[in-house]
Amino acid sequence: MKDNIVAIATPLGFSAIGVIRLSGPDVIDIVKKIFIPKKEKDLKKVPSHTIHYGNIVYKNEIIDEVLVAVYKAPKSYTGEDMVEIFTHGSPIILEEILKILVEEGARIAERGEFTKRAFLNGKIDLLQAESINEIIRAESKIALKRALSKLKGELSRKLRDLKSKVEYLRIYLEASIDFPEDVEEKEKEDWIRNIEEIKKEVFDLLEKAEKGDWIKEGYGVILVGRPNVGKSSLFNALMREDRAIVTPIPGTTRDYIEGELYLSSGHLVKIYDTAGLGIPKDILDKMGMERTEKILEKSNLILFVVDGSCEASEEEINLLEKIKSYQNKKLILVVNKIDLPQKVDLSVFPKDIEKIFVSAKERKGIEEIEKVIERHITSQDVEDGIFLNMYHREKLKEVYNLCEEGLNVLKNLPQSLDVLGDIIYDMDRAFGEILGEEVSLDITDKIFENFCVGK
Repeated sequence: MKDNIVAIATPLGFSAIGVIRLSGPDVIDIVKKIFIPKKEKDLKKVPSHTIHYGNIVYKNEIIDEVLVAVYKAPKSYTGEDMVEIFTHGSPIILEEILKILVEEGARIAERGEFTKRAFLNGKIDLLQAESINEIIRAESKIALKRALSKLKGELSRKLRDLKSKVEYLRIYLEASIDFPEDVEEKEKEDWIRNIEEIKKEVFDLLEKAEKGDWIKEGYGVILVGRPNVGKSSLFNALMREDRAIVTPIPGTTRDYIEGELYLSSGHLVKIYDTAGLGIPKDILDKMGMERTEKILEKSNLILFVVDGSCEASEEEINLLEKIKSYQNKKLILVVNKIDLPQKVDLSVFPKDIEKIFVSAKERKGIEEIEKVIERHITSQDVEDGIFLNMYHREKLKEVYNLCEEGLNVLKNLPQSLDVLGDIIYDMDRAFGEILGEEVSLDITDKIFENFCVGK
């Protein structure tokens, strides 16, 4: 990392302010060539974390009036010398200054290269580096809160504590390997207890990562039921706009429609309007129902919609029973069209199912649905969710499986101490890889390639 990188750090487009960011050993000298401060000063000699007013001048032409911020190593974001140039937010100005800086010796930064340098220079660990991208891409207040928590190092501290427990076991075990016959039953019980604790904590982290997906991607709520019960009207009512086509013809919706709902609590909810389930009339019906079932698999809450103005059919009752069989899904019966005379006999449905009465057409009961969705989210303790990518999850699963192997080996002590030592070493290495202490450059490249240029 001996070269100097530069990038525009603000989105391209017209705005009040634009920012150009540089990092590397010579960036202050590069900026000095084109920055003329209003008060004479040497940027190399100014204190770190100071801002200076002046002009960018190139070939005797003033390009823009700017502010220049100087951050000196090692107390900068990347751990290197850094400069940020605050310009007027014209794309023409930004591109012109960027071009000049490249001509003066900088190169265009790759995606996420500033944060990658911060990681490689030990300013942040791999989890904290990821959190910066998660902060930028947060789609809800809760997602932002969890990403900020990760940036502060709360998840990293938890994983380091687990790694410390593994290192303690490894040191303790190495002292015992030379004298396996002296291993007492109490020591064996201590090892078992410690490994079981690590296993439980890893399992809890994997569960919280599932909740993190709900926070990041949205809590999935699907509207299902037979054709023409008013699912699309209900979807439009929840969206506060006409997104789905509504007609009296059964089967109008052949594919699912997705919408986003932001609750006052800060949660993001994904609402899915789906094709009516039942006996397909043609190939399009069949394809629509197959897609509905796929959305059912990944949803968290099912709103089973029935038409209160019609009697429940046997097909509808059987359909509800089938949907009840989905594992780990919350189910609510939504009785629609309460503005019409009611004919549905609710006693044919299971008594233990929660029921909501609405009129999608007249927008009655919509706020009640939102309150129920919010209640179901909060009951899942979603707010303690964590953000983990697939690589980190696989490493945690590896640790979990190693814990199980270790517990099985402990049953055959003292003959298996060497095998147990290998298992504990692999656990220690896996935690190091999660934190970025022993991670390959290929993995880091894949993580940072999802970042914005300039971050």
